[in-house]
Amino acid sequence: MLSPMLDFVFKALFGKEDNTSKKLLISLLNDIFVNAGEDRITSITYLNPFNYRDFMNDKLSILDIKAKTEKEELINVEVQVKNDYNYRKRILYYWSKIYGETIKKSEDYSTLKKTISVNITDYNAIPESKKLHSSFKILEKDEYFPLTEDLQIHFVELPKLKQKEIKELSGIELWAEFLKEAGKEGSEKKIKELMERSEIMKDAVENLGKISEDDRMREIAWAREKARLDEISRIKYAERKATEQGMEKGMEKGMEKGMEKGMEKGMKEGMEKGIEKGLLLGKKKIAQNLLKLGLSPEKAAEAAELSIEEIMELKREIEK
Repeated sequence: MLSPMLDFVFKALFGKEDNTSKKLLISLLNDIFVNAGEDRITSITYLNPFNYRDFMNDKLSILDIKAKTEKEELINVEVQVKNDYNYRKRILYYWSKIYGETIKKSEDYSTLKKTISVNITDYNAIPESKKLHSSFKILEKDEYFPLTEDLQIHFVELPKLKQKEIKELSGIELWAEFLKEAGKEGSEKKIKELMERSEIMKDAVENLGKISEDDRMREIAWAREKARLDEISRIKYAERKATEQGMEKGMEKGMEKGMEKGMEKGMKEGMEKGIEKGLLLGKKKIAQNLLKLGLSPEKAAEAAELSIEEIMELKREIEK
């Protein structure tokens, strides 16, 4: 089977315009909400249902599921398999965009709808906590009452699932086990136990099996994975070449300066300054390449270990 943690497989599994997908998504969301002490939902309407065309044009696009509940509340569900160091801010930004879309020009602020962000990650996104499921709201600092119920952000971090017998798992733990193990080599026994554990797990596994037998889905899996690996390779290559070029230039300048001040003393000082300057040149070259590849100034600054002011200066040089 294909892994349900591949974003397009996840969307096909939980975001198709059919009763099975709706049943699975409602069950998953309710297990998350109940675990956080929130109300259950009874129905959903997809705002961006699964469509094969979503995957054809942009193989690196972020795919999520947007849905509306019977109370007109909006829910955005997304899976993330690699560590994005700006993930928290991105999630908050996405939440704000969706929240802002719930009001129309002729309406007042009272019409804004509760917006819920659900994020399932295959890495530790919230290192401050050991919990499988974390839930966030805007609360008063000392007395902990909410400013508004309109904001709700959930994280389910699969690596934090505690080792248990499948018969001991329940609710969100069962979903985490399914998302972790399905599609993994050698997981057949666990998948069989999950199917025997509950009817909803049986439905999830069977639906995933049907999706995995679709030749188009397998082609998309290969194409998106290849695009993702190619993008990683381009970034790594740019970083390596920039570092090599920066070190080489720095060493040359350091050697020249060292020779002018005397062989022994000059070599020592020149090498130190050359290496330092070389490292800086290398970082700037990395940042330039990352900016050319389309990374945001904030991400480029974080990756190259430079200040945002230095990054913006490099960006202006590139744009000249």
